[in-house]
Amino acid sequence: MRASSKAMRATLYDWIVRLRQSAGGDFPEGVTAFRPEMAVHGRFGRPCPDCGAPVQRIRHADNETNYCAKCQTGGRLLADRALSRLLRADWPRTLEEMEERRGLAPQSNMGGPTRRGQT
Repeated sequence: MRASSKAMRATLYDWIVRLRQSAGGDFPEGVTAFRPEMAVHGRFGRPCPDCGAPVQRIRHADNETNYCAKCQTGGRLLADRALSRLLRADWPRTLEEMEERRGLAPQSNMGGPTRRGQT
């Protein structure tokens, strides 16, 4: 927990410095939460710039959080409250499990079915 706390503080400090420098001491104009320098914020479904995994999204009410499951959670998908409650046991727990369910898993050379019902 200490390492993630230090990483969060360092990231927040870095962005405070960046935003202050971009404003140049003036009141910032055109303030937006989406910045091109941010790796995954506002990039749901697009590839992560570090690892290429699809950026995931968690929605709650009017809020949205984007994250890279591979880089930030070790491949574990975080539960989107509404969808995980609806799907319950069918909710995928990892990126690999989600890709298998979507039929996007890498093809196997083992001779068995590689995509749902296909050989």
